[in-house]
Amino acid sequence: MSQEIYTSQELELYKKVQKLAYDSAIEVKSRLSAGITEREAADLLDEILQKKGVRNFFHTSFAWFGDRTSFTGFKNYFDFQPTRRKLEKGMCVILDTAPTLEGRACDIGYAFSFGENSEVDKAISDLEIFRKLILERILSEKTLSEIYIETDNLIQELGYKNFHKMYPGEVLGHKIGRLPFLQIPPFKVLGFHAQTFLYLLGETVEAMLPKFGFDNNTLVPYWNESTHHRAEPGLWAVEPHIGKQDVGVKWEEILVVTDSSAYWLDNDLPHVQSWEKNLNLISV
Repeated sequence: MSQEIYTSQELELYKKVQKLAYDSAIEVKSRLSAGITEREAADLLDEILQKKGVRNFFHTSFAWFGDRTSFTGFKNYFDFQPTRRKLEKGMCVILDTAPTLEGRACDIGYAFSFGENSEVDKAISDLEIFRKLILERILSEKTLSEIYIETDNLIQELGYKNFHKMYPGEVLGHKIGRLPFLQIPPFKVLGFHAQTFLYLLGETVEAMLPKFGFDNNTLVPYWNESTHHRAEPGLWAVEPHIGKQDVGVKWEEILVVTDSSAYWLDNDLPHVQSWEKNLNLISV
């Protein structure tokens, strides 16, 4: 995987598009009503983003309702696509979108319940520990596979299942950054635009060069149990996804890794705000 170094000005662009994505997801949440389908919710999120200036996506929006937030019955890539599943009171909801601005991509995941659901609230609260754990282990220079395994073990200790293991590549995260060939007219396959495939393909091909006798130190852009190396400088979209039975919750945001440090790109995000709110209520 090639190292990517970003200026403070570039990071502000990534912060801007990530905030735009979360703000748009929150707007969709406010406009949901019983009976709306996953497909309609996902299309609404895309529409809102496009009205705010988005022209390309790392991937277009996904929406999952009810037990589909825990990927119940998912067997292939097509199962991840938004369906005609209708929203009902008390259902868990996940919105996942990845817009780009000026070629800078983000990837976010936003979980909540439509109406009251204490199980969803508890699972979202329990996600807080993983944000702290992942950053601490990156800073201590653990390998990505070591962090993945430790995260998985903690998920089980808390009584949940690891649903990010069901993603393509079983990823806890993946690299994200500057998308190439933006002059290519956007078209999508299974929700992913051509530029995304070219970006990830380029990184993957670079990683395979040593196998063919070429001198290359790059590593694959995916973070799973098999990535036995430390995080190289660049941006990672991290997405722990936990739950049980018909409830699955996640957050997804950008982790910045530099030559000497690592940090979350932005701490002013909905899931972080909800944890701080809960902490303030407890301390009152």
